[in-house]
Amino acid sequence: MSDDGLPAAAWAYLRALDAELSDVPSGTAEEIVADVRAHIADALDSGRSADEVLAGLGAAPDVARQAREELGLPDQDRPERVGRTLSLVASAVGVLIAVCVSFLLPSTVPVEPIQADAGEQGVLGRLGPGIALLTLLPALVAAAPLVAPARVRAGSRLAGAIALTMFACAAGETGLYYFPLALVAWAAAFVPWAVRRGAGGRWWHVLAGGIVAMPGVLVAVASAGGSVGVGWVGAALWIAGPVAAGALCAYGFRAGYAVTALAGALVMILAMAERGFLFAAFWLFGGLYLALGAAGYAAARPADGDPATARAADGDPTSPPVDGDPAGAPGAPARPRPEPATEADPEAAAPAG
Repeated sequence: MSDDGLPAAAWAYLRALDAELSDVPSGTAEEIVADVRAHIADALDSGRSADEVLAGLGAAPDVARQAREELGLPDQDRPERVGRTLSLVASAVGVLIAVCVSFLLPSTVPVEPIQADAGEQGVLGRLGPGIALLTLLPALVAAAPLVAPARVRAGSRLAGAIALTMFACAAGETGLYYFPLALVAWAAAFVPWAVRRGAGGRWWHVLAGGIVAMPGVLVAVASAGGSVGVGWVGAALWIAGPVAAGALCAYGFRAGYAVTALAGALVMILAMAERGFLFAAFWLFGGLYLALGAAGYAAARPADGDPATARAADGDPTSPPVDGDPAGAPGAPARPRPEPATEADPEAAAPAG
């Protein structure tokens, strides 16, 4: 049987195995998945049913664990590591926002009505350190999953994202400042779930790259139409910068996501320091950049010198191959196939010749 004719259950198994190997360098993961795929095709050719073959192989996490052991790689729960990384980023964003709100955000709550400059003082100066410390509560909510038991960690991330979103929507002007934190909290809740199920892939990188490049494209269009005048420095900063970062993200380079996250944090800091007419737009878009960059960087697969999207290209072992293409990665050195975790079906567990 050719690899094109594999049943849906086999492709689902291969996608699950690919997701379990998402922390393994891309070239090595391709070899393992292609080897298992060839074994499934050979076993089906021998007359076995798909259920028998997959049962003989064992669960995808067990096969991935055996492969790591044979290759001397650490056995890591990558989705959990992604969630932990994003929770740390959310906590740092919460602290940054608390500092900005406490020291830079003018308080509109008067202490004494006769004070003409009451609204120009910061929260810390107006209300004291005790009240200012309350601005750290959202950061503590974002950090709670880091100390939660493993069995409730995913639920605590989701609950924290919901709570932070409700606070941002209900707290009026102050809540506006916490929308970026809510975005990162949602990334921490959703991205590990998507990584565990092998969701995303090339379409995720292309979509993220398009969002990152959007400001540069809009400024370029406005500049070409004469609506906005930008010099060489402005063109490099507002056009070339976002477009280049978007291209890196679209091709799956982790550096592109890192630059995007850092640019988002910088835009937020500058927007708070130089509060102007477009403060809200710059603050929210900076928060979107930060959340998108952090999520992409945490979820991107380590690669053997190639972009992460190489695994989602034509040679991706979890996609049906083009006619005439070999099933495995061309030119890849042979790797030992993980032994199936079963004793009940030794014939199905035997490596394919």
